[in-house]
Amino acid sequence: MSEKQLPDEVIVGLDVGSTTVKAVVMDPANNDILWSDYQRHETKQPEKVLEFMKTITAAFPNHPKEKMRVFITGSGGTSIAPLIGAKFVQEVNAVSLAVEIFYPTAGSVIELGGQDAKIIIWKEDPNGGKRKIPSMNDKCAGGTGAVIDKINNKVKLSIDELVGLDYHGVKLHPVAGKCGVFAETDINGLQKQGVPPSELMASLFEAIVQQNLSVLTRGNTLRPVCLLLGGPNTFIPAMQDAWRHNIMKVWEERKFPLPENPNPHELIVVPDNAQYFAAIGAVLYGKGEDAHIARFAGIEALAEFVNTGRDTMRAAGGAAKSLSKSPEELEEFRAEYTIPKHEFPEFKPGEIVEGWIGIDGGSTSTKAVLLDENGKLIGAYYDLSKGNPIEDTKVVMAGLRDSIESQGATLKIMGVGTTGYAKDILKDTIGADVALVETVAHTQAALHFYDEVDVIVDVGGQDIKVIMLKNGRVADFKLNTQCSAGNGYFLQSTSSRFGHPIENFADIAFKAKGLPVFSYGCAVFMESDIVNFQQLGWSADQIMAGLAHVLPKNIWLYVVQEPNLAKLGRKFVLQGGTQRNLAAVKAQVDFIKAKVPDAEVIVHKFCGESGAIGCGIEAIRVTKRSGHTHFIGMDALLGLGFESKRDESTRCYFCKNKCLRTFIDTKTPAGDERRFIIATCEKGTVEDVAKMREIKGKLDDKKKNFPNFVDVSAKKCFASYSPEVVLKESKPGLLTKIRLPRVKAQLEKRERIKDIKIGMPRALNMYSTGPFWSTYLEAIGVSPKNIMWSEFTNEELYKKGSRRGSIDQCFPAKVSLAHVHDLIFRKKTPDVILFPIPNTLQTDLTHMLDSCSCPTVTATPEVVKAAFTKEGDIFAEYGIEYWDPVVDMYRPQLAEKQMHKYFGERLGISKEENAAAIKQAFAALETYKEELLRKPAREVLNQLKKDNKLGVVLLARPYHNDPGLNHEIVEELQMMGYPIFSLDSLPIDEDILEEVFAADVKVGRIPHAMAINDVWKNAYSTNSAQKLWAAKYVARHPNLIGLDLSSFKCGHDAPIYSAVEEIVTESLTPYFTFHDIDENKPTGAIKIRTETIDYFLKL
Repeated sequence: MSEKQLPDEVIVGLDVGSTTVKAVVMDPANNDILWSDYQRHETKQPEKVLEFMKTITAAFPNHPKEKMRVFITGSGGTSIAPLIGAKFVQEVNAVSLAVEIFYPTAGSVIELGGQDAKIIIWKEDPNGGKRKIPSMNDKCAGGTGAVIDKINNKVKLSIDELVGLDYHGVKLHPVAGKCGVFAETDINGLQKQGVPPSELMASLFEAIVQQNLSVLTRGNTLRPVCLLLGGPNTFIPAMQDAWRHNIMKVWEERKFPLPENPNPHELIVVPDNAQYFAAIGAVLYGKGEDAHIARFAGIEALAEFVNTGRDTMRAAGGAAKSLSKSPEELEEFRAEYTIPKHEFPEFKPGEIVEGWIGIDGGSTSTKAVLLDENGKLIGAYYDLSKGNPIEDTKVVMAGLRDSIESQGATLKIMGVGTTGYAKDILKDTIGADVALVETVAHTQAALHFYDEVDVIVDVGGQDIKVIMLKNGRVADFKLNTQCSAGNGYFLQSTSSRFGHPIENFADIAFKAKGLPVFSYGCAVFMESDIVNFQQLGWSADQIMAGLAHVLPKNIWLYVVQEPNLAKLGRKFVLQGGTQRNLAAVKAQVDFIKAKVPDAEVIVHKFCGESGAIGCGIEAIRVTKRSGHTHFIGMDALLGLGFESKRDESTRCYFCKNKCLRTFIDTKTPAGDERRFIIATCEKGTVEDVAKMREIKGKLDDKKKNFPNFVDVSAKKCFASYSPEVVLKESKPGLLTKIRLPRVKAQLEKRERIKDIKIGMPRALNMYSTGPFWSTYLEAIGVSPKNIMWSEFTNEELYKKGSRRGSIDQCFPAKVSLAHVHDLIFRKKTPDVILFPIPNTLQTDLTHMLDSCSCPTVTATPEVVKAAFTKEGDIFAEYGIEYWDPVVDMYRPQLAEKQMHKYFGERLGISKEENAAAIKQAFAALETYKEELLRKPAREVLNQLKKDNKLGVVLLARPYHNDPGLNHEIVEELQMMGYPIFSLDSLPIDEDILEEVFAADVKVGRIPHAMAINDVWKNAYSTNSAQKLWAAKYVARHPNLIGLDLSSFKCGHDAPIYSAVEEIVTESLTPYFTFHDIDENKPTGAIKIRTETIDYFLKL
C-alpha cells in the first residue's frame, strides 16, 4: 500500500513478551495489517520496543504522533506503556478479542509463549451465548518457550533442524512437562543413555502438551476449532503435530461430537499471523476506546529511559552492591583465586608413558585426565557434551592420547575409572576398572591435594554436592533436589542467551555497577526474575552479576539449609566446572567469609577435572591391587563402532512394567561384538530367560534377607482379611411386603449386596485404611471377588487418566484422578466406585489436639467427582455410582454412625449389622499393622541389633508406599543390603518403647512414649505427626537411619522439613532426603543419591 492510500489514522499493537517483541500497525477502519515484525529482544525489551517504534515512525512519515495510537500487551508492557503514551491491555483479553473478531467460530485457543502458556475455551451457556474460560500457568510451570530454547541448546539442534523435526513415528520417552528444571534433569539422563536429539525434543513437546492438557484445561474439554498461537506453536511443526495427536485422542475418549471423518488439520489450526494475535488483539481493544486514549507520546521518554533513566526503576528491583567493593579488592581477589594454567610435563620421543585415566561423563561436558602412579596430573582433555557419552569419550580419549603421542612418546594405559551420569554405560562399553559415584570421586580428589578439609562444595552443570568431612572421612553430605538442579548450566545458558561465551561471564559480571537481588532456589523462578528485572531496566551484565551473587544462597540456604557455616568447619574446597567462573567464586568466597571470618576457602586447582581425578585415583588403587586392567585398549576404543537402539524391539517383558531398555551394540576393529543393555532394573540387563531367572533368584534372596516393609505394606494393605459375614437373611411375611413399601425398598437394597461390584482407587490414605474398607465390605456380604482395586501407580495409568484435572496440586492427589479413570474404563467395570473422605485417621500417638487428614487428601474425592461430572456425568454414562462417605476414623463411635447412615441408605444394612462389620474392620486394620508389619519388623530389628547393622526407615506419608510414587527408591537401597521399614511397621511393644523413649519420659520431656509435644506442640495432622514421631524413633535407635521422602507441592511436609532434620541429626544419626519427587522419575539423579547413601553408610 502506498503512502497516499494509507488511512488517516493508524493503531500500533505491541506485544512485549519474555523472549520476543511482536508489533503490528493496523488500519482501524478495516483491520488490515499494514506493517508487522517479530524479533527476539535478547533480554533488551525497552531497546527492542524503541527500535520498533523508530522503524514504525519512519515507515509512516505522514502519521505524526497525533495520528497514531499505541496499545501494548505482554509481560513487559506495563513498564514501557507510560513511556510512549500507550495503554496496557491484559494478554488474555487481547488474544480473546482477536480470536472473537477474526475467528468467531473458534472454540478454544492454546497459546505458548516464552514464559507463559494460556488456554482459552468458549463454552456454550444455557442462553445460547458463549462463556469464556481462560487459564494461565502458574509461576512454577513457567517457561514454556524458554524451556524449549534451553533444551534445544543442550541437544545442539540448529533452528532448521528444530523446525524440521518429526513427531509422528518418533519414539517418545518420559520427560517432565510441568517444570523446566525437572525436564532438564530427565533430558540429561536420557542423553546419557544415548537417546538421539530428535527423540528428546519430540518427548519434550509431548510432555508440554500432556502437562497443559492435564492441568491448564482445568478439567474442561477443548472445543473445535482449536487455534494454536504463539511462537513455539507457530514455528515448530512437530509441536503442532503433538497437539493434534493428543487433542484428537481426548475428543475420541470423551466422545466429543465431531464431523464425520474428522480432519485434525481442519479442527486444530495454526492461523495466519498466529504469532501476532496478542498484538492484534491490543489494537482491536484500542478501537473500542475513546479517540483521545493512548495517543503516541513519541520515543523521547523511552530513549531517555534506555540511555540514562533506569536508576529509579532499578532501585525498585531491590538493588544490591556490586560483586566487588573496589577495583583494588577485585584485583586482590583475582590474584588469589585465578587458577594458574597447569604446565603438563614434557615427554621424550620414544618414551613410554604409563598412566591411569579418569573419565567424568557429566551432564554438560566430558572430562578425561591422565594420572601417573602417584596421582599427579600429567594430561587432561575437556569437551562439551555432544549428547552421546560413548562418542564424547572417544573425543576426549583421542585428545589425551594426542597430547602425549604428538611429542613422540607412547601412551600405555594402566587402568581406567569413570564417574558422572554416564559412568555405568562407559564402564561396560570401554572396560573401565571402576565406576565411582560422583560424591566419592570428588571427595577423593579434594583429599588427594589438600589436608584437613572440612567441606567440599562441588557445583557442576546439573548438580550441587556439598560433602562434610571429619578426620578425613565423609561425615555427611547434601545433594540438590530436583527443584534446585541445574545451577551451573543455568549460568552458562543465560550467558549464551545474552550473547556471551561462558568464558567471558566473570569479566562482564565484574563490570556491572549494581546488581538485582534474585530469589534463590528454583531456576524457573530465577528465569522469571530475569524477565522482571529486564522490565525494571537491569542490563545483561548486571543480571549476570546477580545470578553469580545468588549462587551461594542456592548452595547454603536451599540445598544445605544450613546458615551457620561455622559449625561445619573452616576449610572449604570449591570444585566443579562452575568454579572456573570467578564471578561465581567471588560470590561464594564472600558468602562463606561473612559467615566464617577465619575461613580458608580454596578453589581446587583442577576444579573442573576433580571428578575425573577422583575416579582416576580409585582406578590406580584398584588396578594395583588386582595387577591388571579391564580396559579394551585405546585403538579398540577409538575404532569402536556402536549402534544405540531404544524402541519397541528393546522393550523388556520379564515383568508387567514392560520397561523400555537401551541396547548398545558395539564392534571393535578386531571384529569383537558385544551388546550392552541399560535397563531400569537388573533383570532387564539380560535377554535370555534362564539368565533372567538366575538374576531373579539372587534378587529374591536379597529381598528375603533384607525385607522391605514398605513393599509388604503396599501389598498387604489391599489383601482380603476374610471376616465373618454379618448380613442376616431377611424373610418378611407377605403382609409386610404389601403394607410396608419402605421395608420392600430396604429388601431390594439388601438384595444388591450379593452381586454388587465395588471398585476402590489404590490412592492416598487408602494405603493406611485399605484393610478397613475391604473388611467392612466383605463383612456386610460383598463377595471378595467383587471388590476391585485400581492398579498401582504407573506411567501409563497416569498418562491415560490425568487429563481431567482442574487444579495443579501434589502428584499423589493428581494421580487419584487416574486411579478412578482406571476403574471406569477397564473391561470389567464396577457398579460402584467407593472413594471415602477420611476426615480424621486412626493413630497410636497420644496427646494430640486432633488426628486430621491432609486437607488435600480430604478434598480429593470431591475433586474427582467434580472432574468426572463437569461436562456430563461419566459415572452415569457407564452405569456407575460414585460413593464418597465422610468418615472420622479417629472417633470410632462417630465413624459407626456415619457408616450406618451412608451404607444403610444405600445397601439396607441394619444398625446391628453395621456395628458388627465396623468392629471387624477396625480389627482387620489392627491385624494388618500388628501381625503383618510390626511383629515381623520386630524380628528384623532384633537381628540388626544383634549383627550391629543398619536399617532404613522411610519417613513418608502412607501413599508413598506406592512404588509408582516412591519411584522404587527404597527398593534400590534394599538391593544394597538394607532392610526397609515403613512408619506403620516400627514396633511399639512396651519393652521397645521403654528402650527407645524411657529417658525422655523419665525426665518429663514427654508424657508418653507415643507423644510428640516436645518437638511439635500443637499436633493435629496425623501423617505429619507420625513422621515426626518416627524421626524421634530413628534418632534414638542405634540401628536405624532416616530417609525423608516427600512430594513436590506438599504443603504439610514443607513446614516439618527442618523439624524432622533437627530431630534426627541432633543425635548424629544419618539422615537423607528425597524432597520434591513428582511424576517424573529422574533415574540418574536417584542413582547418584542412593549410591552415595550406600557409600556413606558403609564407611
